[in-house]
Amino acid sequence: MADITVNQVATQTFYQIPQIFMVNIKKKFSAEGKPTGKIKMTSVYAKKLSNDGKIAYGVLYDRCMLSIHSYRNGELTYVDKNGSVFLVYTVEDLMEILDRSKPTVLKIKKELKELGLLRAVKQGKNRPNRLYLQNVNAELQEYEHYDAEVVEKGRDKGTVVYHHVKTLDYKGCVLFEIERPNSEENSVLEKPIKSTNSGSQKTLPPKKAVKSTNFGSQKFLLPEVKKFDPIKTEKSHTENNSTRHSSRKPASNSNELDQPAGTCDIPSQKTSEKKFIKPQVYSLLQEIADSYFDHLPWDNAYHLTHRQKMKIGSFLETGWVTSSEVLHCIERIPQDCESPYAYLVTSIENLMAERKLEVKLNAHKRAQEHYGG
Repeated sequence: MADITVNQVATQTFYQIPQIFMVNIKKKFSAEGKPTGKIKMTSVYAKKLSNDGKIAYGVLYDRCMLSIHSYRNGELTYVDKNGSVFLVYTVEDLMEILDRSKPTVLKIKKELKELGLLRAVKQGKNRPNRLYLQNVNAELQEYEHYDAEVVEKGRDKGTVVYHHVKTLDYKGCVLFEIERPNSEENSVLEKPIKSTNSGSQKTLPPKKAVKSTNFGSQKFLLPEVKKFDPIKTEKSHTENNSTRHSSRKPASNSNELDQPAGTCDIPSQKTSEKKFIKPQVYSLLQEIADSYFDHLPWDNAYHLTHRQKMKIGSFLETGWVTSSEVLHCIERIPQDCESPYAYLVTSIENLMAERKLEVKLNAHKRAQEHYGG
């Protein structure tokens, strides 16, 4: 290895990649040094173009500059009658230049074409197409504004969470903006439930519908720990349910996934009527989607669809799993997995099921200790 010195930079050549292809972040801090927010400069190129596609654009742009240099020296081979510079490369040529497999090269060409960065013109049978590299569109630059919030309690205490509040285009016009959640609504969701048998506040686990094992019509039993009452808390119920449901798989007809943790027996009417993801959760989904795309191998990478991201967002809204844990689940997806999204969803569901069972068992244990059962 050798350090870069001031004398050698001028003698080396580099491929040029437009800055609009990359994400640039500027963080904002208060006078006390606490984070207050950040501005994320991004674009559709940065979000949808893979790293291979970005490098390929730089390589092809360098070849265009060589063609322009040759044109100035009298070589007209790679300039058409309109003065536009073109390239003549077969898929095999690009495989050799980029040092990538055929599927990857085809994927790169598709990305560049879909984003308007490459245009191909057919030249007839058995003749390679002319490739016209296109200029980037600076008007696609976007500025995403985030507000910072420091977690004050829980396992993520001290962690800075950024909430996406608005997006501006290159002219400063608003493309996206959200309203702050209603403070009254948040107080309903975060308010703990008081136990009727003691003065302390205790958070009960959410209700769970259990399918009866009796033959005939389906019956739904009440949850075992609804109230801390020694008469209604039976040990046999706990043992039967622990055996009936595996800790690695939630009950098929469980309603727990639809209820946020902590709402218990009195869910907010406003919350039950909502059909959209909360802004705090929505701001984390793009980071999760980017991590998912970056983790997959390039020959099998794809972006999560809106519906898939909303599915993950619904998991986060329950409160049974955090965004950090979702990112850890993504890191554990095998590189050769044929269905990575299904693997991710199953991992999250298993984690949630284990957490619910743990809460239920702890609730029974506290009830037995409290009443001496």
